[in-house]
Amino acid sequence: MKNFTYRSLEEKENLEDILRERKRRINRQQLISATILIIIIGLVALYYMRKAYYTEFDGFVHTDLNLVRTPMDIYVDSVFVKTGDIVFPGDTLYSYYSIDGLLRLTSFSNDEPGIISRHRDYNIKLNSARQNAAVLQTTINELRRQISEVDQNISFGLADISQKASLQRQLAENEAKLRAQRAEISVLTNAINDTRPSQRDYDKKDSLRHSLVFDDIRSNYMKNELNYNIASDSSIIVNVLAPRHMVFFEEEEILSCQHLRLQANNLQIWGYIPVDKMDRVNNKTKAEVIVNDDVSFRAHMGILGIRTQVIPENLRSYFSKQNVAVMAIFHVNDGQRIPFWTVASGLPVKIRVKNFDIWGVDEDPNDYLWFTTGDGLTPGSLKYHFEKQDLKYVDKDTI
Repeated sequence: MKNFTYRSLEEKENLEDILRERKRRINRQQLISATILIIIIGLVALYYMRKAYYTEFDGFVHTDLNLVRTPMDIYVDSVFVKTGDIVFPGDTLYSYYSIDGLLRLTSFSNDEPGIISRHRDYNIKLNSARQNAAVLQTTINELRRQISEVDQNISFGLADISQKASLQRQLAENEAKLRAQRAEISVLTNAINDTRPSQRDYDKKDSLRHSLVFDDIRSNYMKNELNYNIASDSSIIVNVLAPRHMVFFEEEEILSCQHLRLQANNLQIWGYIPVDKMDRVNNKTKAEVIVNDDVSFRAHMGILGIRTQVIPENLRSYFSKQNVAVMAIFHVNDGQRIPFWTVASGLPVKIRVKNFDIWGVDEDPNDYLWFTTGDGLTPGSLKYHFEKQDLKYVDKDTI
């Protein structure tokens, strides 16, 4: 006999509510799971579609700096610019005296006592030694800064260990020179004290005539010896290495600047092209250079396969055994408006090219400079290279 259970109408309604709530909860969970699954499938599909549509390469921005060097041995009087200043043609960068001119003004008569002449010579040598020591200290500080930058650039593949070793060798040499210079300063200081005259029989006018040129740099007869270095082009000052009243030797760097027209500084985008992806680019390749999510600009292939280079460790794929890539240079298209900082030298970027640009080319997709062993570049390939750069093609027989 079956057990009989009596449920009131209220209990039946409660049970139906529970069942409906459970069903809604199950439907909600199924909807959420389906939504998540659709999103995952969509992202995976988008990823593979993007891989099929685009190919991305790692790269970096390359620009050169203009280094303003001394034309001769000079004594810097004043510096009129600082880092970040924008200068235009005709603006004064710094003023200076020629060391040869200063030495010419220190020629004195031969009738003065020998001890006075030696005392003055020691003073000149001491002043020069102090200036040299200051220059060496500035050079040491700059080398230490460059070593620090090289350590950072090594991680991006913009420098190698040999460059760091060269800088460290220069640093050790300059530190040794600085120690020797300080020892010379100590010797000259003692010599000056030993040759100091006990009394001077020269009047005020005569003593002015025999004063050190560095001590009388602002006198009226020195005005004609003052020279000025003038900016020759529009540029932005990147670094100033010349403090006032400092001796700089010939070809030594005074300051560095960068053209406001970056094309004059060889603005280029260097890209790492893996060998197994060389079929994705050719001499007609157009690219999008991606700086970040907000900034990108257009470029086109300039030179393909200028050399090979080891891919930086942080850019290598864990699934690839190839650590060497072919380097390619992309030229930035004209007429684009982008922030100045996005073309700073060494800035890492992504280079994106469209795969269908290769597939849609009517001519041979491998549109390279073709080379015949024992003969050289093929005439058709060389002619195309000249025409692309708007240059007049020279017949192969005349090359």
